[in-house]
Amino acid sequence: MSYRKFSLMPLLLVFCLSGCAVQSAGQEQNKLMEEDQPVAAPAAEDPLVVYQANLVEGYQPILSEMETATRYRIEIEIADSISTVSGQQEVLYTNNEEVALQEIYFRLFPNGSGPYMTVSNLNVDGEPVQVVLDHHNTAMRVELPTELQPGQSVSISMSFDQTVPTEMGGNYGLYVYLDDILSLDQFIPIIPVFNNEGWNVEDPPVNADMLFSDEAFFDVQVSAPPQLVLAGSGVEVNTTVKDGKQVVRYVGGPQRDFFLAASPLFQSASRKVGDTKITSYYLEEYRDGGMLVLETAGHALESYNQRFGLYPYTELDLISTPMNAGGMEYSSAASLSLYYYNPDHNLGNLTFLESVAAHEIAHQWFFNQIMSDQIEEPWLDESLVQYATYLYYVDRYGENNAEGFVDSWYQRWDNVDMASMPIGLPAAAYNEDEYGPIVYGRGPLFFAELEQQIGEDNFNELLRDYTDEYRWGIATGADFKTLAEETCACDLTPLFDQWVYQ
Repeated sequence: MSYRKFSLMPLLLVFCLSGCAVQSAGQEQNKLMEEDQPVAAPAAEDPLVVYQANLVEGYQPILSEMETATRYRIEIEIADSISTVSGQQEVLYTNNEEVALQEIYFRLFPNGSGPYMTVSNLNVDGEPVQVVLDHHNTAMRVELPTELQPGQSVSISMSFDQTVPTEMGGNYGLYVYLDDILSLDQFIPIIPVFNNEGWNVEDPPVNADMLFSDEAFFDVQVSAPPQLVLAGSGVEVNTTVKDGKQVVRYVGGPQRDFFLAASPLFQSASRKVGDTKITSYYLEEYRDGGMLVLETAGHALESYNQRFGLYPYTELDLISTPMNAGGMEYSSAASLSLYYYNPDHNLGNLTFLESVAAHEIAHQWFFNQIMSDQIEEPWLDESLVQYATYLYYVDRYGENNAEGFVDSWYQRWDNVDMASMPIGLPAAAYNEDEYGPIVYGRGPLFFAELEQQIGEDNFNELLRDYTDEYRWGIATGADFKTLAEETCACDLTPLFDQWVYQ
């Protein structure tokens, strides 16, 4: 997740040299008005066919295996004030568990920052039910009229309203309307993972990210003032103008969430890597940063495609937004700190920005394709992605230059005097001073030690097999350890005890 701050590294900064299409906000709006005809979605009996547009050809057959994945149909309206957002959603949920369910939970993440979201008109299969909130209003319990048996489906609909804060609050200030940029971080009611612990709902911790969700499909229609440039997860399949507002339809899936950002100030530049279109959204005065992010994303995709398996989507958006972190990952999108783009800000540094971009793109594999419990085992997500970012530097600049990024791990770890705390604790077990140094600093050093112990070839095979085996699923630290031991045909318990569990 959210990277907080990076240590400076003497690495070459390379800007977009060729193949970049640049558009201004005005050009985007002119295009919208000129193309006032809807782009029809593919017509077919199978409702999942529309999601083929979101997947590169090699991944499209997976749709036939995901007929029981959760489906979200959502209508969003952004008011003229920009900070007021309302919506309606209908969710088709199928019980893919082995036990009957008496209730279904939805996470309401905006309320982790304050009383920003309300839910009303809650219905189960068309019948009204009471809205019941718990965990400091960050979770909504939907009690089912009858038990939902394995294999059975239920339709849950609701309305929601939110007033987005205009100053940064909890969860790194990711959910905010500031500097004329609307950043809608985890803003829709979303169903968490159900496993042997039951529904994964808990009070928001001080550290780490909250999202823990199964793969799902999102069909989202956004109505917004015409001056806004929109950037959302998934792919745009329909754009019209109605009653003076732009109406944009996005489809995305299989994926973990849906992210949306909007601003009248966004400029954009695009390039392609294989069948994937990468787009960088930035402010005009920070064009150098926007071009750097675009170039970094191209190299990162090429590196990770080779190492972990082909990126599955036809689009990847990198969006400059205000936040108290360095960046944040979403499905087929990432937001990057606006302040890293600004050379006059005390955080402004394009070297940090490159690191953030490469880090968040790695999360497209280790978060989006493979989900893990970010609250219980943040190391399996963040520490691994830190090491993947190092591999980006190796592939782009060579091992000697990549050592600068390794040095940043030690610098982080040194903030707690290189304490040998285990990296595998739940996020809440670390205080605010320990979480970053251990998970982002000591954590990737474990993966360096693992590679040294099992050998480079085995380590590369492990990461590829790990992605292949758990793609679109859920993985645990125990799963990763078992696969690592199968790869090297060795006992890694002493190593894991020393670094992870201790």
